[in-house]
Amino acid sequence: MSNVMDTARLALQSQFTRLEAGANNIANLNTDGYKGRRVNIKEGPHGTPTADITVDLSPGPSRMELNQEGDLVDVEMSNVDLATEYVKTMESAQAIKANLKTIQAADELLGEVIDTLA
Repeated sequence: MSNVMDTARLALQSQFTRLEAGANNIANLNTDGYKGRRVNIKEGPHGTPTADITVDLSPGPSRMELNQEGDLVDVEMSNVDLATEYVKTMESAQAIKANLKTIQAADELLGEVIDTLA
C-alpha cells in the first residue's frame, strides 16, 4: 500500500515541479533573451516518476530595435510559447487531480483494512 502512496507522492512532486517551471516561463515571457525551462518526467528507479529540468537553448524570435546610440540592432526575444505553456499547465493540473484520487482511494482502502482487522 505504501508503494502506491509513494509513487503517487513522487508523481505529484514531478507535476508540481513542472507547474513551477511553467509559471517561471510565463512570468519571463516578455524578457528578452530568456530561455525557457523544460521539465521531462521520466521513469526512475522502481518505476517511480522523476522530473528533470533542462534549459531550452533554441533561439527565440528576433526583432529590430534602436539602441542608445541610434543604431538598429537585432534583439532576441524569449523562446517561450504561451500556448504551449498553457497546455502543459492543464496537463499537469489533470495529472495532479488523478494522483490525488489515487492517494484518496489508497487511503480509503487502508481504512477498510484497518476496520476489518480491528
